[in-house]
Amino acid sequence: MKLTVKSAVVAAAIASTVVLAAPGTASADPKDACMGGRICLFDGHNNDGEMLQLDPVDTPNIGWAWNDRASSVWNLSGGQVCIWTDADYYGYYFSIPAGAKQELLFLYDNAVSSISVSGCGG
Repeated sequence: MKLTVKSAVVAAAIASTVVLAAPGTASADPKDACMGGRICLFDGHNNDGEMLQLDPVDTPNIGWAWNDRASSVWNLSGGQVCIWTDADYYGYYFSIPAGAKQELLFLYDNAVSSISVSGCGG
């Protein structure tokens, strides 16, 4: 019985260490963590909160974890980026020039579902 209790205590200690270590993998200030050449979505305004970095390629669906979540965008790619309110480049779109930081307000706040780098449709 002692061995079982000991094993449970060791397992609990390891599990708590893993849980405590996980937040340390994220940058303390995500504003500074956006890498050049990428498109970064933030779930807070002013490029704050959690961040998703995307390569500058057409992305028809940003995935369930980030769908309708972004509140600001930083376009560090070399060209124009278009964010779309619906998957597969449908709905309303907003163009963000290269190097620009963009607050997503009104219709676009928490509404991004796809991103195109090959131009905005019409």
